[in-house]
Amino acid sequence: MAARQLKLGLRVRDLDRSHRLYRRLGFKEIPNAEQTNLRYLTFGHTWLILSDLHRHGHHNAQREREVKAGPPGLGVVLTVPTADLDATYALWRDEGLPVTLEPEDVGWARIFYGLDPDGYEVMFEQFRAPSRAADA
Repeated sequence: MAARQLKLGLRVRDLDRSHRLYRRLGFKEIPNAEQTNLRYLTFGHTWLILSDLHRHGHHNAQREREVKAGPPGLGVVLTVPTADLDATYALWRDEGLPVTLEPEDVGWARIFYGLDPDGYEVMFEQFRAPSRAADA
């Protein structure tokens, strides 16, 4: 039986910009020359499928109107682990993207939240290294 993994699809306004951003965040590309309106990326075992909001099909005309009328990212949070929160924060700022929660310590990790170019909220988390006391 083929392996199955979680796949998350995001409809985006600028496919190339979103593709470049997620690649810079550490996502790996799965080559896909046949489907020019999609970009397949992986992060660990999870797939992220970016689709062109205006050129990739919708289930029906009503769904297309609803998706295009509202902010595509409203209510969606994508959580991405990072080994260097400060570098990821700098990348986010360099891209001119909004930060909705500045970096903070939440005990189990350091985190920050931002909005990608389409309004999808992304939480970045840098987990704490296990303490020596916990290892003993």
